[in-house]
Amino acid sequence: MSTGGAALARGVEFAAGAVMLLQWLALGAWAYSWLTSEAQGTAGMPPLGHDFRVYWTVSWITTHLGALAAFDTATLGALQHQFFPAYTETGRWLYPPTYQWLIQPLSAMPYRWAYGVYASVSVALYAAAVWHWRSQARWPWLVVMAFPGLWIAMMAGQNSVVTLLLMTVALSCSASRPLLAGVCGGLLVIKPQFAVLLPLWWVCGRQWRALLTMLLTGGVCCALTLAWEGWSLWGAFFTSVSKFNAEVVQQGGGGIWHAMPTIFAFARLHGATLPAAYALYGAVAVPSILFAAWLWATGASLSLSVAAAIMATLLSQPYLLYYELVWLIVPLLCLGAPNVGDRASAIRPPDPACSSDGLSAWLGGRLLAAIWLLPLQAYLAALWTPMGQWGVVLLPALMLMIVCRARRPALSMPA
Repeated sequence: MSTGGAALARGVEFAAGAVMLLQWLALGAWAYSWLTSEAQGTAGMPPLGHDFRVYWTVSWITTHLGALAAFDTATLGALQHQFFPAYTETGRWLYPPTYQWLIQPLSAMPYRWAYGVYASVSVALYAAAVWHWRSQARWPWLVVMAFPGLWIAMMAGQNSVVTLLLMTVALSCSASRPLLAGVCGGLLVIKPQFAVLLPLWWVCGRQWRALLTMLLTGGVCCALTLAWEGWSLWGAFFTSVSKFNAEVVQQGGGGIWHAMPTIFAFARLHGATLPAAYALYGAVAVPSILFAAWLWATGASLSLSVAAAIMATLLSQPYLLYYELVWLIVPLLCLGAPNVGDRASAIRPPDPACSSDGLSAWLGGRLLAAIWLLPLQAYLAALWTPMGQWGVVLLPALMLMIVCRARRPALSMPA
């Protein structure tokens, strides 16, 4: 390792540590302000894990009033105001019965304790999700754990770390441990929009055991919820999602487009009609899906296949919020894996002076750094809307980088 390379590696770790410290300070300040507001009855301060409060409230409703009552907006809103009086905004319940069943025990603990358990489990699940690809990329743990996507997801109180683990295991283990991969794929019925492309990847890759296990697992989960509450709960779920899509996703109710780093939201924000916005979204999503399918069909390296599948899944969501960007850590690690010569090269682009394609390497390194910071930028853009969602450009750019790596097999990590 050159002296310059070692210094750059130390600089990257120092910068990551500084970002992590700032995030911890922000979380601590938020927690203190929230607890103080709750004690004094000060209005306007959202609880730490502001979406987690919806899960906790739905858990209470499911236990005390019945599962179907969670889809009654008046009931859900009134109880959120009762349990969290300092925060006047209310959240909706848009999850399928498979997830509602899973979270029912949450309200057995006071909210503060439940959130503490959630935060601890999220960190552990995140570490498990990145374990394999971090070792392949040889990134320092500090750089991986400081990734803003983790802390933004925790601050929002969202389940995106759970879906990250399920998707990563499903994609990474479909050939080596197909039963485990299939079970993880099937469990994605808790957030089914992220699972719809998995069968395509596995059909293209001829991963039949994983596919059959996924279908069986998902079917059992749905059957259990039907036995639990019957079809009426599923009917309420579909009705709620349809209404939310029409009023919020398509029409931008509540300013939701400012929190969505998608081509669809960008187009609608800038005056595009609904058909035009869907056409622009499709122009990015369809080629991404086809490219990822091609990688799986042709037996490309596992690192590129996993990275492309995750990016195609994200780009195929017209409704995607900033906290889902925790998924980006795995494509980043997969793209970091080719440079395995030493610790420094795994977290920086090659030295332009030593590369025949120095400009491309320099730009690629800056793109990866921007993607690493993107979840934080996306969250800040939701708070200060003039900033805009940079993911509209950066997410397709990362997919394009994967395409370029696939065309340069010498730079791709062996599966």
